[in-house]
Amino acid sequence: MYNILICWLSNFFRMVLIRRFMQVFFGKEASGKKELIVYGLFYVVNTVLYLVFHLPLLNFVCNLAGIFIITRLYTHTFKINSMVTLLVYFINMGCDTLAIVMFVDNYRESVIHNQVFSLITVLLFFICILAAEKIVTSNKMTDVVLPEHSLSLMLVPLISILLFGGLLFDKNSPDNMVFELETLCLLFINMVVFYLYNEILKAYTYKIDKLVLEQKISMYANQLDTIMKTENKIRGLQHDMKHHIIQLELMAKQNGQSDIEEYLQNMADFMSNPEEVVHTGNLDIDSVLNYMISKAEQVLKEVNVKVNIPSDIASHFNINVIIGNLLENAIEAAVNTENKILDIDIHYKQGVLYLDISNSYSNKVTVKEHRFLTSKEDDHKHGIGLDNVKKMVEEHNGVLQFCYDEDMFRVKIMMYAE
Repeated sequence: MYNILICWLSNFFRMVLIRRFMQVFFGKEASGKKELIVYGLFYVVNTVLYLVFHLPLLNFVCNLAGIFIITRLYTHTFKINSMVTLLVYFINMGCDTLAIVMFVDNYRESVIHNQVFSLITVLLFFICILAAEKIVTSNKMTDVVLPEHSLSLMLVPLISILLFGGLLFDKNSPDNMVFELETLCLLFINMVVFYLYNEILKAYTYKIDKLVLEQKISMYANQLDTIMKTENKIRGLQHDMKHHIIQLELMAKQNGQSDIEEYLQNMADFMSNPEEVVHTGNLDIDSVLNYMISKAEQVLKEVNVKVNIPSDIASHFNINVIIGNLLENAIEAAVNTENKILDIDIHYKQGVLYLDISNSYSNKVTVKEHRFLTSKEDDHKHGIGLDNVKKMVEEHNGVLQFCYDEDMFRVKIMMYAE
């Protein structure tokens, strides 16, 4: 009974490691449901065939076919599929051979000893995955996995292998329940360690993504600050010129100089900015809103805008990033529809900022891991803008809500901006 459980668990761990290897090699994850089905079928078929038939040739064919099908989840290039399939299988073979070389003198023909050798192979494969991931991440600009963590993680399967070796070296160790329980415990420990490794990796990835985002925001803030200073000077000059033109018009009118009056009126019309739909007094927010609204009016049929916020609103840069991301997504979605509608409602009340942005859409809404996906060609960029929005809303203790029906997609945000 225990040996069957060990077989199922060890093969499950091997599937998890194969999935990790694919992610490291291809640098991306496969689609959710399809990935679950393919890995699940491979796991069940491979385990059942091993337990029922015990035929090396059948196991060889099943592994090659299963790994090849898994590679098709990540790329459809036959050469790459074949290369990765052989690479994974030969790594497994190398680990299997190393396990035999290490403990061949202590091998005894029994079901439980066969399982122990299989577990040693899986643990060696675990070490290979950690090493491969370390090499890949160290070649990138940012090393996600810290060296001390990698070393500690490798020690766990290494120590487990030594403990398994101790069990095999013990000539008096019977094939009893204690032996099987020890094997199960060691396997469970390694699976827990791998889970913790994933959590550590996610934590560092999030930390680095946040750091990169903050650096980009800082660069953008400096650039925007320079633009705003120039904009202030231009607006001040425009304001003064308008007053001068009005005064000159009055003087021309009093003296009956209609040609000068007409000329000055043309100057006033030329200096007016018809694209300035929003004028809250906050130059940062006005610039982003007017730019995005102007962009929307060029490609959409209907653009409705209601904005009522104070000029001295706090956290205006974060608000700019949120508004920019939401409007960019909304315009991209609305432009591909028949109605081409965009509604913008932004207002401020008692320290709370309310954003309500609706757009027509024709794409099927798909949610993956709490992220909205569209029909964009580059699936790595799905929901990235919304991820940044969500992070900033959460930083301000806000709430982000999505609503949609057959024709309209709506984003509602309530956040503190004091």
